[in-house]
Amino acid sequence: MTKSLTLFYILIIASLDEILTKPGARYAQYDALFVARCEASCWMMENKSLCIKSCLASEIRKPGNCPPINSTLSPFAAVCLNICQRDSQCPGFSKCCHHTCGITCQQPLDLQYAVGIPDIPTQVKILEGRRKKIIYITWNPGKLGNFDEKAGTVIYLIEERHHPGRNFIESHLSEWIPCSRTIKFSQILKHLVKPGRWYQFRVAAVNSNGSKGFSESSQPFSMSLSPKPPKAPENVTVGPLWYLNGSLNAELRWSPPSSDLPLYKYKVFWSRRLHGVKALDSVLVHQQVIPRDQNHFMLHNIQPNSLYFLQVQALSQFDKERLKGDKSGLVLNTTNYTNLTDNSISVNPNAINRIEGLHMQKLYWFQGDLRARISWKGKKNSTRYTVTWWAGSCHARRSEKNSFKLAATTKTSHFDLYDLQFNCRYRVSVRENLPETMKIMQDTSVTFTTPSCKRFKKFNNQDL
Repeated sequence: MTKSLTLFYILIIASLDEILTKPGARYAQYDALFVARCEASCWMMENKSLCIKSCLASEIRKPGNCPPINSTLSPFAAVCLNICQRDSQCPGFSKCCHHTCGITCQQPLDLQYAVGIPDIPTQVKILEGRRKKIIYITWNPGKLGNFDEKAGTVIYLIEERHHPGRNFIESHLSEWIPCSRTIKFSQILKHLVKPGRWYQFRVAAVNSNGSKGFSESSQPFSMSLSPKPPKAPENVTVGPLWYLNGSLNAELRWSPPSSDLPLYKYKVFWSRRLHGVKALDSVLVHQQVIPRDQNHFMLHNIQPNSLYFLQVQALSQFDKERLKGDKSGLVLNTTNYTNLTDNSISVNPNAINRIEGLHMQKLYWFQGDLRARISWKGKKNSTRYTVTWWAGSCHARRSEKNSFKLAATTKTSHFDLYDLQFNCRYRVSVRENLPETMKIMQDTSVTFTTPSCKRFKKFNNQDL
């Protein structure tokens, strides 16, 4: 074999091994051991992906023997139910087995004596790398003499469990989670282990015939680095302004930041500055504690013609020590309502007989036309509504000279807008026509922005 051809095969194996370090991303709905077994079976196939898909859809038998039909089962397994039809429907190493009054997933017998399957790895060890958040996992693969050479490649499936805290407490550990696969007898894991957490690892050897089980858990491992406070929250935005009971309101939103430890809570700060007041003079600073699973906060009683400084901070807990992250901030300007944005409702709070519940219900594609359905709360005495819509700024246009205005009437409490364009902001007005005098009453309007064509196609493929 030539030197260049040898190098080619080395690169192929290296690239495939790199793919294996991210288990379950493509086949997340399948059991990790099942996926590893199919990958081992298809390792030398030319079209590996197609082979794996075919394998996952097939009926395979797991090694080991089913317990006797009249054997004693746990109280939960003894219920007379048929919960499986084949081994691949059972998790982990369990097999689909008959018992006295049904078919259930049961742990096999004599698995350690199965022929043609690699031994269970032993001596799993964890070493911390010199670089940050890199660890090395090594293990003893055992004797491969009891291994059928026709079975082909052996894949090592690595799982981890962990818990945060300064001290290791086994009862606090999470469930076992697959984290990597490799064809080597060791593995490098980057950015998986975080400071301030305790970890344990285990390894299973899998080939096309199956696996005998996982190794014993490694010794508890924690990085020497101290945990850092959370980063600043990301994607902090202010949603549309709207009137409610005569005052302006808005919604503050953000995305969770990266953190070594689980987030404990958020803090939201907001302060108002008046026009003409010196930059360092705040009228009043407010703060509110937000649960860690909530990424939004409603700002009530916002004053017009004002500047607001908004901040969001994430906090984590390391035993009794509280770690405060950096703050993300932005300025909200309510002058002339310049921050009115998508899906905002504009009404006169003192108006009577106005339309209520106006909102954009959905965007959809119909016979080559982008359309939007708007709906509102109908009135019993109304026989006709006037709907007017026009385009404002569009991302594809630098000016608004080409904006257009359309109007229609309807007897129903909904209407489908037509001739819409992508990446445009629209304003829709609905008003009631009274049948007695045909007088046009106070109108209500809603604004919304259509997505880009690419984004719309993505959502449409998901049946949104």
